[in-house]
Amino acid sequence: MKTFEIVKNLMKEHNITKQTDLARIIYKKDKIDTNERVKVSSYLADMVKFPDDALKAIAEHFSVSLDFLNGMDDSKTKLVPIVGTASCGSCDINTLQDTSLKVSVPEIDWNKNLYAVIANGDSMATELYDGDKAIIDPNVKPVNGDIVYYKIDDEAAIKVLVIDKEAYIMQFVPYNHSDCFKTRTIRLDDEDTMNRLICHKVVDIVNNKRNNRAARLKM
Repeated sequence: MKTFEIVKNLMKEHNITKQTDLARIIYKKDKIDTNERVKVSSYLADMVKFPDDALKAIAEHFSVSLDFLNGMDDSKTKLVPIVGTASCGSCDINTLQDTSLKVSVPEIDWNKNLYAVIANGDSMATELYDGDKAIIDPNVKPVNGDIVYYKIDDEAAIKVLVIDKEAYIMQFVPYNHSDCFKTRTIRLDDEDTMNRLICHKVVDIVNNKRNNRAARLKM
């Protein structure tokens, strides 16, 4: 399959029907001029090959590899819905507005219950950076030391699960501690909170940037 066909398939899978929307992905801006629209039309018509910078932008947006876009990756993938954002800092409410977003995972790792959230903050660096997508499997029971996504009412975050049976507490601990990056503690006998708690294991992470130098230098 040729690159332009692969890109068209990705657009179809993600419900992108307008070439202008693909242009916004490629040029990373909202206002697209006529020349840019013509270029994207020529790419999709296979009149001109996609330039490298356009392929990089498309690969980053759809969370696929450049090999995949160039038709050199035969591995099959399936889409997982992105259901919201999760704080990797203080405990914030969900800020996701676009409910149609999806992320690709290898077909061998897929099941129908998988979902994803977008990390918001850097309290889990270097494991998980701001903007990364955490793949979550509610079928897998999290155990002590797992990275988990937890939710209590409107509060949602990604942290490390620590269970202290002697102290009879459950804690959600960030990698990096500060006044903003705090540990959340719940008593195991707090039935009201435990009944409202959702705690699922993070089974994979899709990096927002393939080489996240900027995030590492920031940390």
